[in-house]
Amino acid sequence: MQGRTLWLGGALLAALLSAQWVSGEDGHSDTAQPASGESRQSAVQDGASVDRMDSGPSTSEESTLQGGVLTKDESGQLELERLKRRKFGVQAGDIFSRKSWIPPPPAMKPQPPSPPPLSFKYLGKVTEGDETRVFLSLSERNYVVKAGENINDRYRVEEVGDHAIILTYLPLNIRQTLVTTSGTAGNFQ
Repeated sequence: MQGRTLWLGGALLAALLSAQWVSGEDGHSDTAQPASGESRQSAVQDGASVDRMDSGPSTSEESTLQGGVLTKDESGQLELERLKRRKFGVQAGDIFSRKSWIPPPPAMKPQPPSPPPLSFKYLGKVTEGDETRVFLSLSERNYVVKAGENINDRYRVEEVGDHAIILTYLPLNIRQTLVTTSGTAGNFQ
């Protein structure tokens, strides 16, 4: 039982020493309590705070933050804007940084824009002499067009064949094919 107590005490001492070492403090304590009847005043000498004990009452109600010691002003409020952030030594590092050994993914080239899929349904065609007209349906609207005509200023019928209709998507100037030879109308490719 006593061996266990010694081990726990040693582990506690090691933890306290390592915490003090990481924080970069020199180990001097500035938190001494003044004896009764004495007031504590803080003075700054050579950049370090030094506590002085005076046996008389304080001459002013105002106190300030000097050398890292926080005090109150006349109204009894703490001067929070004068607080300083505690700085850790370089050994502490950034414990919340994200580190990974996986290389970042290679940069992807932006894909060129592509036209939307053809939504036309092939309903049939009529041939009169040398002119062939095609019946197409697009969202409950029917179109009768021939080669060279535009549909809604978005598509142009380029070519009407026995097995397919070639349309050009005008905003990107890309050709698309609407297959017409399968057994049912509206089978797209």
